[in-house]
Amino acid sequence: MLSGSYRRLVFVTGLFLLLTPGDGFAIDAQFKHCVFRQPGKGPYVETYLSVNSRSIAFARIAENSFQGSIEVTIDFSRNDTIVVFDKYVLKSPVIDSNTNTRFSFLDLQRFRLDPGMYTLHLKITDTNDSSNTASASEKIEVLHETGKVNISDLMLASSITPSMGTSSLVKSGLEIVPRPSAFYGNNQDTLQYYLEVYGTEKLVGDSVFIVKSWIENGDGATVTNMSRFYRKTPGTVIPLADALLIDELPSGNYFLKVEVRSRLNDLLASRQLKIQRLNNNLVFDEAKILATKLGGTFVDKYTRNELLDHVKSLRPITQFNERQYADNLLKNKEVDEELLKRYMLSFWEKRNPGNPRAAWETYYAEVQKANQLFSSKINRGYATERGRVYLQYGVPNSRTVVDNEPSAYPYEIWWYYEYQGQRNIRFVFYNPDLITNDYVLLHSEALGETFDPQWRLIIFSRTTAFQNLDDTQNRDHFGTRLEENYRNQ
Repeated sequence: MLSGSYRRLVFVTGLFLLLTPGDGFAIDAQFKHCVFRQPGKGPYVETYLSVNSRSIAFARIAENSFQGSIEVTIDFSRNDTIVVFDKYVLKSPVIDSNTNTRFSFLDLQRFRLDPGMYTLHLKITDTNDSSNTASASEKIEVLHETGKVNISDLMLASSITPSMGTSSLVKSGLEIVPRPSAFYGNNQDTLQYYLEVYGTEKLVGDSVFIVKSWIENGDGATVTNMSRFYRKTPGTVIPLADALLIDELPSGNYFLKVEVRSRLNDLLASRQLKIQRLNNNLVFDEAKILATKLGGTFVDKYTRNELLDHVKSLRPITQFNERQYADNLLKNKEVDEELLKRYMLSFWEKRNPGNPRAAWETYYAEVQKANQLFSSKINRGYATERGRVYLQYGVPNSRTVVDNEPSAYPYEIWWYYEYQGQRNIRFVFYNPDLITNDYVLLHSEALGETFDPQWRLIIFSRTTAFQNLDDTQNRDHFGTRLEENYRNQ
């Protein structure tokens, strides 16, 4: 472990890198690393471990005082040989019996490593419940390229403030509280980040160099008003801390990108980091839709009926204000064809200003898959609940289909390992009428989705009625694999 390692507990929200649950299937934690360089000493790896307090057990340590703790084991190996190893107990803040435990606490560590490729292994165990574990493993590259310009990893931050302190949270005169999440929700309107540029002192004849940063959407287009441009003087380590206001950034997947260029605009180094945004707070601008120019655009070829169908198919990925507007359009049986075109074109121009047609065609290919997979006798595939989840959340990491389990209605369990800062979320669908193929979403752990603690009983209510509204578990049913399917996909 790096000399001067510092462990600080910080209340944070959100998580980052996926850990795999153990048999206890409850602990919720996330791990993130960044590689930096210390002048004259070489590279080091900084790690951030975030633990959701609601996923661990709290033990009484005094009257009206409770604390959780986890055992952390971390190692870095190369060629099957462990190079660095550490094992310690991380304790949560102490709470009283009335404290809301809906918080996460964060641990920061630093490890000195020689340049090269490593495999990092992490295991955490709830010391108050040894069956409650999680683990992670990933390949990391530690760079130390002398004589060449390069950039550290991009570090997201919860806060960045000037500091004269000397703790491990302080870099270049700034106290930086790491943000162990690349997900920005409705109430998170600022993206703060920190990076370091190395090796610019080697630039011959250049009195300045350029650092450019920007946010790019998934189709490669720079988001309007989301770019920065800096002129810097060469040196051994050049720090850069910045904040981007993302209150008008629509929901979606993006990349934070950084480039270092010479005074003559030659590319010297680059980095990128994927971020996710959920933003239901945008004010809907009808005037912008009405001003959208249609001539020669991809929407011109569609008939009125096709436009109605296409606008309906967008519903799974619309934001709240867009959904309200579109629903009002569709309720109007006399809705103007040109207004449908303007809405559809504006919808995709907002998501991909450079190529709205390509964005629509990519999505429409998924709509066609949803129609093929999930259409029923009543609804097009995109209008079914399975189709909506498919289009909104993407292809599940695991899908279990059970058509003939004894005593149970046909059901499906979909599992997403990670989605917009949420981990291990599952969707349980079932078919209560056995005929239409129009499965109903019965239960999910995803935020904002249907949550029903009695979903197990409902699946077996085909043959077993239940009266006690407090029951959540079934009696044993012969041949059932429901619990296995739910927990061990």
